[in-house]
Amino acid sequence: MQYQKLQNIYYKDEKIYLQEYEQRFQALFTKHFDFEIKQFNHRYAYTAFLCYTEELVVLLEKIYAENQKLLVLLNKTPDVVLKQFCLLCIIDEVKASNDIEGNHSTRRELREAMENISNKNRFVSTMNKYKMLLSENEINFENAKAVRAFYDEFAHKEVIEDNPSNELDGEIFRRNPVDIDSGTGKTIHRGMYPEEKVIGYMETALEVFNAHDIPVLIKNAIFHYMFAYIHPFYDGNGRTARFMASYGLSKNLHYTVCLRLSVAVKKNTKKYYKMFANADAELNRGDLTPFVIEFLEFVYQAVIDTQRLLERKLKQFVANVKVLEDITDDDITSKMYVLLFQASILYGQGLTVAQLEKQLGKSRNTIMARFSKIPKEHIIVNTVKKTNYYKLNLLLLRQQKS
Repeated sequence: MQYQKLQNIYYKDEKIYLQEYEQRFQALFTKHFDFEIKQFNHRYAYTAFLCYTEELVVLLEKIYAENQKLLVLLNKTPDVVLKQFCLLCIIDEVKASNDIEGNHSTRRELREAMENISNKNRFVSTMNKYKMLLSENEINFENAKAVRAFYDEFAHKEVIEDNPSNELDGEIFRRNPVDIDSGTGKTIHRGMYPEEKVIGYMETALEVFNAHDIPVLIKNAIFHYMFAYIHPFYDGNGRTARFMASYGLSKNLHYTVCLRLSVAVKKNTKKYYKMFANADAELNRGDLTPFVIEFLEFVYQAVIDTQRLLERKLKQFVANVKVLEDITDDDITSKMYVLLFQASILYGQGLTVAQLEKQLGKSRNTIMARFSKIPKEHIIVNTVKKTNYYKLNLLLLRQQKS
């Protein structure tokens, strides 16, 4: 049976609505949180709670089942292809997260940040944090000060460059109030205020984020809502919350899935923002169960999307690798063609000579000697900050097959 929002029940029958709220709030398997939710410009605040329902359990089961299928697929994926695929996922994820917030970025700008071509690139720190997910490094989110320290490295500099007035001015977070509007100038939410309250509620939210008695995917969903409700920064709240969600989810799901969460959200941004509005609504009386269900649906979609993308790229790779190997009898040149093909269909930036040296285990002189014998029309060269990036011209494959 589909879990209904309390506000939907209210419009059908107010008496049943009150009974249903009491039953849910007092139920044996309901989890309560020391966190009050109050809709902007409304009178009452309600304690946040979650009902462990059959629908939640089934959804978790579906996510883990599809994640297992993805793991089987990943085990069949060559290491070099997987590395390039992960870099592609990071670019897609950061681009999608920026787009959701209306923060303009280009794929080229993000690829340059990924390569640390210039420390003046505003996204270098953001890309470095996402690359940490690949190494499964631990990130400290123990308390409010740790969240501030992370934000300083992750987004604060970029936020200030976009608008100096958004620099944090409080003990840990912001000192002044901040409103979130609907895009038409109408305020739909006001972040917590004063800062003392922001800090206190953030500590409560982090207790959920770090809890050992709440399933990982569920606690990440709850924290995601709480973080947005608190709104600790003047700007950059959304991208920070989505990174923390990806980091938290990586504890139970493969990191490629966690690098496609914002991609899934971007496909239905309207639903994403509606989730928060519904959870805020006074008529829902602090019931976070619908929010958690809908958040997990985004996670499920991220798993499915990751599977499909990887399957498509692997199919493309397998279908063409034999063609590439047959272009030349020289083993080193043949391997170069394959690597440059991967660079074209996956990450997209291309490979430097240094990267080719490392992957082939050959010297620069050997690589350049092979390049001199490859027809120029077979290769696309992009020059960025005096560094050449090489990738295969995919038109070559059409010519070889025709």
